[in-house]
Amino acid sequence: MLLLATLAWGTSFFILKETIETVYELFVLSIRFLFSGIVLGLVFIKRIKKASKKTFIHGLTLGGILVSAYIVQTYGLSFTTPSRNAFLTSSYCVMVPFLAWLITKIAPKPYNVISAVLCIVGIGFVAFSGESEQASNTLLGDGLTLVCAIFYGLQIIFISRYQDAGEDTSVLLVLQLLTVGVVCAVLSLIFELPQGTAGYSLDIEKILKIGYLAVVCTMLAQMAQIYGQKFVSPNQASLILSLEAVFGTLFSVILGDEKLTVGLVIGFIIIFIAMIMNELKLDPLKLFNNKKSIE
Repeated sequence: MLLLATLAWGTSFFILKETIETVYELFVLSIRFLFSGIVLGLVFIKRIKKASKKTFIHGLTLGGILVSAYIVQTYGLSFTTPSRNAFLTSSYCVMVPFLAWLITKIAPKPYNVISAVLCIVGIGFVAFSGESEQASNTLLGDGLTLVCAIFYGLQIIFISRYQDAGEDTSVLLVLQLLTVGVVCAVLSLIFELPQGTAGYSLDIEKILKIGYLAVVCTMLAQMAQIYGQKFVSPNQASLILSLEAVFGTLFSVILGDEKLTVGLVIGFIIIFIAMIMNELKLDPLKLFNNKKSIE
């Protein structure tokens, strides 16, 4: 289920990039999440009616984290390329142990620190690999994307905590989707409507793209993630979800007419190695010491 979610999200980067070139960002997000939340809300209406006040608070908390992630990521995507946005977003899997440290007070392991250093090096290659015709301000776009990765890391941690506490997964899912949709709709009316109505204009092609983003990349993918996380640990979940970067880059190059530079490829490889090292708990220092003791 987690793999299916990453596959869906991987296809979303270049589609969203094309859509927000002519349609307001917050407007697109509001449609995606309101549609998904309302449909799933009708499906799970009986469970929602029985939900406790604590469950509602937890659902709203997840929604607040998720709306922060999506807003920052979407605006970041408007300034950078889909492949960079995809890979930098997936750096959250390296951040998860450090974010969990702030919450659980359990210090990161040495391999977490090494992975973080590698990730920073990889991000450096990505950030200084040059401008792109698809990106108007890569430095700003990449920076916003890294902030978005922090929020995604927090979402993974809090989903696991709430599920471990026995919360109803279906109710949490609906509440977080509706929260994102409502917040984006309100912000769109406040900040985007004064700019004119041109950004609200939709033709058949735009409707189909937003419909795909709403049904496949939001409703089905978010449902797959939140249910899939019930059966794996946060670290395992972040490893699988990090494949979103691979799929995002792959689809962007094949279908989005994006070209990769040498610097980008090197940066992507280093970031991916950092992700794998972090999630498989590969400690180079321990491996070196074991090899030395065997000799």
